[in-house]
Amino acid sequence: MSRQKFPNFSVLMSVYKNEKSTYLNASLKSIENQTVVPDEIILVEDGPLTKELYEVIDTHRNMFGKGFKVVVLNKNQGLGNALRIGTKYVSTKWIARMDTDDIAVPNRFELQLREIEKNPQLAVIGGQVDEFEGSIDNIVGKRTV
Repeated sequence: MSRQKFPNFSVLMSVYKNEKSTYLNASLKSIENQTVVPDEIILVEDGPLTKELYEVIDTHRNMFGKGFKVVVLNKNQGLGNALRIGTKYVSTKWIARMDTDDIAVPNRFELQLREIEKNPQLAVIGGQVDEFEGSIDNIVGKRTV
């Protein structure tokens, strides 16, 4: 399917100072390497971050381009509030939610968007989850949702 057939969508994430920069990097790479890439990535900086996290953010902002929006919160608001604030910066109809330690399979967005096209009454759509510890190859749990 061509890109134009899919509804436009954004990815919304929040990052906090205690997140691992290697996980954030892998998460952002998994977004950029999708079979269908988002129109925008909204990343909420939930309070001041570490140097390593800022470096990862700068790298991906440069790679993704103008669709990479960073929302800076001067103090930590908590995940729920940070995401609520982030939604104000979304300019698309659909939001794909990811945490900074989530690594999406390469066709996640394509599969979800195809389902939305088939069932336009959907308001929420999810997927299956493999949980890992330390390394993506060390699967410690699976959640079928």
